[in-house]
Amino acid sequence: MSHENVIEDIEIEIKRIEKLTADYKPLLKRVKVQEPDIVELGSLAMLLHSFYNGLENIFTRIARKVDEELPRGEGWHRELLRQMATETERRKLVVLSESACQDLEEYLGFRHFSRHAYAFDLDWELMKDLVERLPAVKQRVLGEIRSFITKLE
Repeated sequence: MSHENVIEDIEIEIKRIEKLTADYKPLLKRVKVQEPDIVELGSLAMLLHSFYNGLENIFTRIARKVDEELPRGEGWHRELLRQMATETERRKLVVLSESACQDLEEYLGFRHFSRHAYAFDLDWELMKDLVERLPAVKQRVLGEIRSFITKLE
């Protein structure tokens, strides 16, 4: 079975994630030396939110088109992430390593929080680690996804 369309969709989403993080590079550099103000905190929250959304778009596409099995119910976002770290009946390859999945659980949790928070609820001390680790996590996760799609071809 050809997965050409899925691969193309994943590659487009990867480019969008790369653009997202490139656009925020000046802010990421600035917050290494200066604590962000409330406007910058809101921007960083949107960055973290969008980063995970982009990845979840990829995972959803894989679940629908490769696994033919998208989790349902209240905890479907977390189940979808876990699905990417395990083999399925139709996919005998993992998309993500267990450690990448664990890293992404933190970004998923923050996305959930940020969807329901006001900007004044954002706390730099709670976000700092996620922001600082973002470039490395992005590189590792996108590398694992790229490795997966080369095996899918």
